[in-house]
Amino acid sequence: MVRLEVPLVNDSGRVIGYGDRWWTHRVRNGPNGPVLGQKHVGITIACVNDDGQILVEHRKHRIFDKVWSLSGDTHPYRVHGSLRVESLLQASRRCAKDDFGADIRKWRKVLTASYSARDPRNPRYCENELLHLMVARYGGPVRRNEKNAYQFRWAGFDEILKDLESDLKKEPIDRKYAPFVHAVFTLPRAEVKKALSTTGLTSTS
Repeated sequence: MVRLEVPLVNDSGRVIGYGDRWWTHRVRNGPNGPVLGQKHVGITIACVNDDGQILVEHRKHRIFDKVWSLSGDTHPYRVHGSLRVESLLQASRRCAKDDFGADIRKWRKVLTASYSARDPRNPRYCENELLHLMVARYGGPVRRNEKNAYQFRWAGFDEILKDLESDLKKEPIDRKYAPFVHAVFTLPRAEVKKALSTTGLTSTS
C-alpha cells in the first residue's frame, strides 16, 4: 500500500517536514489536554461558473463526513520515501479529477487561512491546517465519484453565507458546512466575495 505524506508547517507557514496523511489528522493526548494533530498544508478548491455560482460538495470522507464543503478538499501529497511533492496546482487538478471528473488545469491561489477543528462525529480525528483556497472558472459537467461525495450542487455566494451564519448558532455536530469553509468565510467578506468570483479567471469549460 502506498503511504502518502503531507507537508508539515510551523506557525510561520514554513515547511518543516512531512507527516503521514492520517497521523497528522489524529487527536492525541498532551500534557495540557487534547492535541489536534499536526499543523499541515491543506487545500480547498472552488469552481465558479459564469453565473457566479460555486460548486459545493457533500463530503464522503473518514474525517468530517456528511458536511458540505466547496468543490473539493485535499493536500499536496508525496509518496513516503520520495523527494517529489505535488504543487498546489497539481493537487487541485487531481482533486477535481478524482471528485467530479473534470480536468481543470488553470487554478489560482486566492486566499490562505489557518484554523483547527475536532471532528464532532469522529472525535479521534481533526483538522489543523494552513489552508489554501484555489479557484477556477468552470461550469462543465460534474461526474460524481461516489467514493468521495454524496452529491454536488451549484450555490450562490449569498446562499452559502446565509447557511454559514445559521451554522454559528448551532452545535458543531449540527452544522451544515465543514470548518474549513467557515475558516475561509471568516476572512473579510469583501475579500472572500472577490476571491470567489470569475474576475480574472480564464474559462476552462
